Amino acid sequence: MTQTSLQDRLRQKYPELTRAEKSVANYMLTHFERLSFETAASIAETVGVSQMTVGRFLRTMGYNGLPDLKSDLLNQIEAPPVMVSDRLRRIRAGSDEDAWDNFELDVLALQSAYDLRGTPVWTAAIRAICAADKLHVAGFQTIAGIASGFATRLAYLRNDVRLEDNSDGIFGSIFGNQASSHCVVLFEMRRYTQASISLAAAAAQAGIPLIVICDTHCTWARDHTDMVLPLRTQSRLFWDSHVPYSCLSTLLLDDVTAHLGDAVSSRLEHLRALQDRFGAFKD
Repeated sequence: MTQTSLQDRLRQKYPELTRAEKSVANYMLTHFERLSFETAASIAETVGVSQMTVGRFLRTMGYNGLPDLKSDLLNQIEAPPVMVSDRLRRIRAGSDEDAWDNFELDVLALQSAYDLRGTPVWTAAIRAICAADKLHVAGFQTIAGIASGFATRLAYLRNDVRLEDNSDGIFGSIFGNQASSHCVVLFEMRRYTQASISLAAAAAQAGIPLIVICDTHCTWARDHTDMVLPLRTQSRLFWDSHVPYSCLSTLLLDDVTAHLGDAVSSRLEHLRALQDRFGAFKD
């Protein structure tokens, strides 16, 4: 049983799983590179299910238990590098411990964004963003600012980018125009909004490509799309971290620029002429 085949089977079986099983499957897909170093107890504690649930799920996936899975994957998975420099150790020696613990969490959060770049899911997302006639970006409540910034910058690179706020209550700009091809980029993190869940379900039902950029706790996203980009958001501060969302947005924009090529240059020249004409920026 290969690493790829297990990931494929996790995605294929996902819609059929119970809520508890989806939590385990989502964890395995999100932290695939670290499974060789997990125990059934550690997975159960992190996910919030019993060890028996983890064991039953592994048997469903064709393993006699976690040792069986580990023997299959041990030679294929590498642990992520520890990113703590000598300089950081010196700074921490004279600084607040909790603050620098959070710094390390932010570093890991940034790494989770970079780890996604170049994966098959990432490549599919870039192609979907570039291919659609109309691109819709959505994010509600505390993640709305990230979505707005991404949509604004993306509009410099391609035509017909719209930030969705569901002001009409029916997402009419997405589902009311069937003459064009659409793509939805949805940003989410807990607590998840009903607007996001409804939008994701409707996009899936309509066959509209959907990209969900979310935290690692989000289990419902995979019910509606294979293009899920999960990020680490753990924090010792009051709010979960937005750091990886900003990083991932910038990386996506860079690869969209590369994919679109000369079309970006032509669009930027056109927009620059309009900016000069209307005095958009102060010299």
